[in-house]
Amino acid sequence: MSEFILHHYWPSPFAHKIRLAFGLAEVEWSSVEIPRIPPKPYLMPLTAGYRRTPILQIGSDIYCDTQNIIRTLAEKGLASALFPNGCKSKALVFSSWIDETVFELAARIVITKSIDSAPKEFIKDRGDLYFEKGWSQESLLTKLPSVILQLESKLQIIDDILAEEGNVFSNKLSYADISVGYLLWFLRGRWEDGPNILNKYDNILRLENQINQLNEKLSKNLRDIDALKIAYQSSPESPNGVHNNLVTQLKIGQNICIKPKGDSSDPIVTGKLRFLDSLTVSIDYNSSEAGHTAVHFPISGYEVLAKN
Repeated sequence: MSEFILHHYWPSPFAHKIRLAFGLAEVEWSSVEIPRIPPKPYLMPLTAGYRRTPILQIGSDIYCDTQNIIRTLAEKGLASALFPNGCKSKALVFSSWIDETVFELAARIVITKSIDSAPKEFIKDRGDLYFEKGWSQESLLTKLPSVILQLESKLQIIDDILAEEGNVFSNKLSYADISVGYLLWFLRGRWEDGPNILNKYDNILRLENQINQLNEKLSKNLRDIDALKIAYQSSPESPNGVHNNLVTQLKIGQNICIKPKGDSSDPIVTGKLRFLDSLTVSIDYNSSEAGHTAVHFPISGYEVLAKN
């Protein structure tokens, strides 16, 4: 069985980004399919209630958020494959820009275009995650032409970068290129005008063709109940401690709350502080289904507060 267990669903764009990363690094992994929207009864016991996709499980260490997952894969020996020519820091910053700025525009377009055809519960769930409070179908439709113009502006920037460098940062594919690849996959597959838009950009098409050659090695499908058993029978192997260069009053074992920043419908995750440095915060969590898990989040993009 692969050391890497990915909890995901196949249409998820962020899960696709991690699957492409597995392909880039040429490693095997195990797949646990999860529901697209809550409830997620076999996932929440692992994650302390965190609901976003994907989740990486290594024994009873649970990694949330794609940036955190990628840093973990690099630490597990895949750094040279994911970040050739030492481009790790630049690639992570670039991928954050894609996720937070460019993909946000793409998601608005796809959800707006799908409002009349997608299941209502799915549209409401994603709207509450991605859009401003009080969003409405009318407001999305009114803003759609402007959102499309903004997206095209970002695609032109990406195409110009690729014209200068070949790939984003080197003559080899890196995680930065993968971050473009999942965006293209999403636009081409979910928006009827996506292929026509992308066909304007020769360098983007060249990169897309490179990424499509990757082999996403899948070792096996794994039942959700078996993933829970693996966690239950394991113990977290990640470190403990609070780095002394941080300005914080938080202490090991203290109850804390973690939530993605912004006004979204994400539940607040609570647990006992296990680890904290400038990049990562981890909590210890116990459930009857999964036993003791260590759940890991990035600092960037998340609110971390003491629980009152």
